[in-house]
Amino acid sequence: MTVTFPLTEKRDAETLLKHLTSHNLSVPGNCVVSLKAHVAQVSSSHTTALGTARTAW
Repeated sequence: MTVTFPLTEKRDAETLLKHLTSHNLSVPGNCVVSLKAHVAQVSSSHTTALGTARTAW
């Protein structure tokens, strides 16, 4: 499953990584993060954790 996370000044890539870790998702352990200009695409087979992380973002 791949989910897009919007990035802003307050919600940057470093904040996203901390957020993912709080939902038991870690790079490169069980997810992959691809950064673009204003979004991050996160892929993981842990769909429940990823969906929860996206909803809480």
